[in-house]
Amino acid sequence: MAKSKKNTQAWAITYADMVTLLLTFFVLLMVILSEAEKQVDLQIQKLLDKAHEQMVEGLDDKNIDVERVSKGVKVTIRGKLFEQLSPDISSEYLPKIARIGSLIKETDLMKIDLSSIPDSLDENFPLMSELSNSGRELAIEIRCEGHTDDAPIPKEKRTIYDSNFELSSARSLNVVKQMNKFASIDYEYFSALGYGPYRPIISVETIKSKKTRREKDRLREYNRRVEIYLDAFARNKTQSDEKDLIEVLSNKKRKKKEVEVEVEETS
Repeated sequence: MAKSKKNTQAWAITYADMVTLLLTFFVLLMVILSEAEKQVDLQIQKLLDKAHEQMVEGLDDKNIDVERVSKGVKVTIRGKLFEQLSPDISSEYLPKIARIGSLIKETDLMKIDLSSIPDSLDENFPLMSELSNSGRELAIEIRCEGHTDDAPIPKEKRTIYDSNFELSSARSLNVVKQMNKFASIDYEYFSALGYGPYRPIISVETIKSKKTRREKDRLREYNRRVEIYLDAFARNKTQSDEKDLIEVLSNKKRKKKEVEVEVEETS
């Protein structure tokens, strides 16, 4: 009886050792994967840092600011960028929009060929190779965000746009179109957003607290702006195989029809 008990305990010890080793292996694997993700993010941030340096050198305008922020490289355009209550860009700003688009296109980040892994001697080889091995890809985005002040559009002038929200969206889209036109950047990189007066730099409360119209208008000028963000990040590949994607979508459509038929027969 004692011998049987001894064997049972030996088996339990061996099993516990195996579980411990497995847990250690998975912990180690998670650490390695986490470190690889950190390295990828670090290399992407370095590309954005370089893009910021390149754009700062090429832009010298009192109405244009270039900053390195958490969302990438931020370009803020102020001044009389648009015609009054219109999405049309003022003629004096068209060359500036063209310049911004050209500088974005000429950054090292935008010159990376996303369709293939570069040569092993290329400085971006470690990044692109790691992304490919992990089933991910480098995503590059150029986001254009339009902002207005809090002054509502007068009722008699609401012929096209009922609110600043719609106007800011149209203005943002127009800036995107101009950058596409002048810099020949594909639309796939762009997104256009309009926030109207809802994300001010100077709060509406502060503006309303001012006594004179001149003081209020001066502060509202800070809120009227367009912000362009050049950003990059790693993401899972969206479409690895078009045939697989079509098959998945077809199966979903087929299943939906089968459910509709079952419902009709039941009713």
